[in-house]
Amino acid sequence: MAVETRAARAAVPAYANRVMILTCVAAFVLNLPPERFAFVPAYFFGTVDLAGPLPTLALWRGLFGHPLIHADPAHLVSNMLALWLLGDAVENALGHGRYLALFLAGTVAGALSEGWLAVDRMAPLIGASGAICALMGAFLWVRPRARMWALPFLRLPVLWMVGVFAALNVAMVLFPPPADSPLAEVGWGAHAGGILAGLLLTPLLARIGR
Repeated sequence: MAVETRAARAAVPAYANRVMILTCVAAFVLNLPPERFAFVPAYFFGTVDLAGPLPTLALWRGLFGHPLIHADPAHLVSNMLALWLLGDAVENALGHGRYLALFLAGTVAGALSEGWLAVDRMAPLIGASGAICALMGAFLWVRPRARMWALPFLRLPVLWMVGVFAALNVAMVLFPPPADSPLAEVGWGAHAGGILAGLLLTPLLARIGR
């Protein structure tokens, strides 16, 4: 299953991934306004009372800018830790340009998947989870035999961990949690769309690299 690229044979330093992490942290420290950078699905897909997609700056700024916004320190730290662990390995294997292309594709795929599946299309989407999940899908191609810590005393094959995570997201999409549940605030559709984008695009990007 592994994707072999020239970059994989000679690892590329993960400069782009570190820049993405620092940019997200800087956006949080500077307290960028969520209402300006969040992705609102209704602006793209429309509603009963609103046509879409709206040809406005707010739509496109939200579509590409929502990974910069995180709700609280726990949200930021968990996402940046995942981005560090997954993004470094993917950039090492694919190179800077293809890493950035995949990050951007995951951003868009996650937003559109979440918006298409959303019950409330006025609910804003924030966070880098869609892009991170695309890197998760890519990780299965570039490091298929890797093991990751599931518990302090237990390491499991990454294929198992991603498989369980993907299954959980599909279950949450098919059987949405109650609106008053904390689970309803998670972008399950964005996660699923991101993983799918990573799985489908990584072989293509690797082939372009050759």
